[in-house]
Amino acid sequence: MLTDFIRKKILQTESWAIDQTLILAIVILCSIGLVMVSSATLDYSYEKTGSSFHFITRHSVYMILGLVAASILSRVKLSFFNDYSKYFLIISFALSLIVFLPGLGKEINGATRWLNLGFITLQVTEISRLFLLIWICSYLSRNNIDQAFNKCLLIVVFLSIILIFQRDLGSIILLLTSFFALALILGLSLKKFFTYLTVVSLAIIPLIILQPYRLARMISFLDPWKDPSGSGYQLMQSLLAFGKGGFFGLGLGSSVQKLFYLPESYNDFIFALIAEELGLIFTLFVIIVFYIIFLRIFSLARKSFVNNLNFAGNLSYMIGFLITFQAIIHIMVNIGLFPTKGMGLPFISYGGTNLLVMFMCFGILIRVHIENKRKISQGVQGGY
Repeated sequence: MLTDFIRKKILQTESWAIDQTLILAIVILCSIGLVMVSSATLDYSYEKTGSSFHFITRHSVYMILGLVAASILSRVKLSFFNDYSKYFLIISFALSLIVFLPGLGKEINGATRWLNLGFITLQVTEISRLFLLIWICSYLSRNNIDQAFNKCLLIVVFLSIILIFQRDLGSIILLLTSFFALALILGLSLKKFFTYLTVVSLAIIPLIILQPYRLARMISFLDPWKDPSGSGYQLMQSLLAFGKGGFFGLGLGSSVQKLFYLPESYNDFIFALIAEELGLIFTLFVIIVFYIIFLRIFSLARKSFVNNLNFAGNLSYMIGFLITFQAIIHIMVNIGLFPTKGMGLPFISYGGTNLLVMFMCFGILIRVHIENKRKISQGVQGGY
C-alpha cells in the first residue's frame, strides 16, 4: 500500500527534459569548486588533520550525496511539494528549533546553527529556509500576492526571529531578499513593497548595533585597514589576494594567502582565492556562468507561467533568487562592497549542507523542466 502511494502520488518516471545549457553551467561551477577546494585545503588539511585529502574527500562525498538528492527530486512530482507544503512549513520551524535541544545542537564559533547527527552535521538554516520558501511558493500560487503578502511576511518574520537566536543574520538577509524579490516579480504593489522593505530594513539596524561583533564588521567594512589585525583582517587579506592575482593570476596552486593568511579560503572567501590563483579574467568567467544560470532559471519560470504551472513558476523564481543573491553577497563580501559575512559561493565553496541544498534545488529545476515538457506534449496531443 505504501509502495502504491509513493508510485502514484510522489514519483514520476517520464524521460528527462534537460536544459543542456543549465546542466553545463552547473557542471562548470562544480568542477571549478572541486579544483579550488583541493588547492585551498591541501596544506591546511594536513596541518589540521594529518591528511592532505581530508577536506577534498568530504567535499566529494557531499557532492555525490547532492547528485543522488538531485536525481531523486527530479523524479518527484511538483504536486507532492504543493499538496504537502504545510508539512514542509512545520518541518522548517521544527528543524530551526531542534538545534536548541541539548545533545542535538552543535555550537561553532559561538553560533548554534548545526544539528549533530553523529555521522554528519547539518546546518539546519539551509534546509529550513528552503522548506519555508516551498510553502510560500505554494501559498502564493493559490492566492493573490497583495492579499497573501502579509501572512507570508509574518511567517518569514517568525523564522527570522528564530534565526536571530542562532546568530545567523546573513541567512535572514538572504531569506528576506529572496521573498521580497519574488513578491515584487509576482506583482506586489510598489507602495506596499517599499513600505514593508523600509520597515524590515529599519528593524535589522538594531540587530547590527546591539551586537558588538556585527558592528565591528560594519565599521571594518568601511575601512578594513583601520584594524588590520582584528575586525578588518579577513577583508584586508581578501583584497590582497585580488591584488596579487592581477589579470591572469599567480597560477593554480600558487596562492600565498591560502597559507594560513586568508581564513576560510575554501569556503567564505573562495572567490578571492580564485582571483589570486587564476586572475581577474577567470573571476569574470565565473560571474558570466552565474549570469547564464540566472537567465536559464528565469526563462524556465516564465515558461512555467505560460503553461499555467504557477507553483512551478514561483519555485523556479525563488530558486533563481536564492542562487543569485547568495552568489552576489559572497562576491561583494570578497571584493569589499558588503560587510564580512560567512556565506559560501553556490556549487563552488567547500561542501556541506549548502552544497546539498543547491543540488536539491537543481533537482527541483529538472523536475520543473519535465513537467513543462509534459504540459506542452499534452497541449499538442489535445490540438492546441
